[in-house]
This record gives sequence, structure tokens and C-alpha cells, in this order.
Amino acid sequence: MQLTDALHTRALPLLELAPRHAASRSLADLAVRLGKAHEAGRGRLRALLAEAGVSGENPHTRHDMPGMPTEQDLETLAGLRDSAFDRRFAELLRAHLKQLVLVANGERDSGGSAAARELAETMAREHSDDLAELDRAVAA
Repeated sequence: MQLTDALHTRALPLLELAPRHAASRSLADLAVRLGKAHEAGRGRLRALLAEAGVSGENPHTRHDMPGMPTEQDLETLAGLRDSAFDRRFAELLRAHLKQLVLVANGERDSGGSAAARELAETMAREHSDDLAELDRAVAA
């Protein structure tokens, strides 16, 4: 749950770049929708973490892990426009969503609490759908 929360948190600056830089309206719209969905997901995750008695700073937010855009990624991306932006944004977003699915599947299969496993199942499905939407946006 903490890792997924960190993945959502670290992706927000990535998602915020698309409306201003993307050539593709589909990619920009997807980024806006995912930003809202990530915020909602963080709320669900934090509620479960609170129920489990987990508090304090999330240790994963400072790590550069697979699926987390780095500061360098964001700086480079911010300097790109149009199709160059779209290509790099799609690569970073795809890596992010794939990692979310991987983490959610792991929690679903091995998680301790039924509520966490249920949320993981939902998130795995949602993020798999997001990957399909990304593929459609890139193909458009």
C-alpha cells in the first residue's frame, strides 16, 4: 500500500505536464483523468494504511524505483514539446502504469488484509484499463 501510494504521488508532476506540453489531446485528457484518479487512489490507500495503524512519512516517496519518474525525467520532459513530448511522456507513463499493475497484483495475491487485497484487485484492473487507454491515445 505504501509503495502504491508513493507511485501515485511521484507520478502527479508527470501527469501535470501533459496538458501544457502534449500535442495529443487524447494524451492530455488521459493525464488529467489519471491525475484525479491517482488523488482518489491515494485517499483509498491512506485510509487503509490508517486502519492498519501505519502512520508517518512514507519511506518509498524518496526512492527512485521502477515506474517512478525521476527529477531528471521531469526536467527533460518539461523541455520537450509536441510529438517529442508525447513519445517520452507515453514511455514514462507506460512504465508507471505497468509497475502499478505489478505491485497491485502482488498485493492481491499475497496481501495480509482482505480490504487491501480487494483494493489491489480493483487497482490492478483500473491500471490495466489505463494502459489500454494509453495505447489507444498513442495510436490516435
